[in-house]
Amino acid sequence: MIVDMEECGVCEDCIDVCMEEAIERRAYTIIIDASKCDSCGECVDVCPVGAIYEE
Repeated sequence: MIVDMEECGVCEDCIDVCMEEAIERRAYTIIIDASKCDSCGECVDVCPVGAIYEE
């Protein structure tokens, strides 16, 4: 998954929905750990601004 930080409002909805704990906030950035992500798409679905998408 990719986070478009120009669109992301850092609302943390993606962090809350990630069952694999693959997403974290670092300062004003959202980081997705590809080694933990199972590509379920929940973060894509919950993002209110469409800032997360599959590679």
